[in-house]
Amino acid sequence: MTFMIEGDGASEILKCDKLGRVQVPLERREAILDECERSGMSGVAFARHHGIKYQTFAAWRQRRKKA
Repeated sequence: MTFMIEGDGASEILKCDKLGRVQVPLERREAILDECERSGMSGVAFARHHGIKYQTFAAWRQRRKKA
């Protein structure tokens, strides 16, 4: 199973696990979070625009903040 994510004007195909969860590499996650900070959009709007569930996006932000 694969999943397509949009960002930086391009699309990227990512693999999913058996439960349908998208496996986003750490480097891509960091790039997405950097892009969000530059965008000035709310987290909800940014996640929706990029096809990411907000709960997932919020967890990424929280992990980044702790690190």
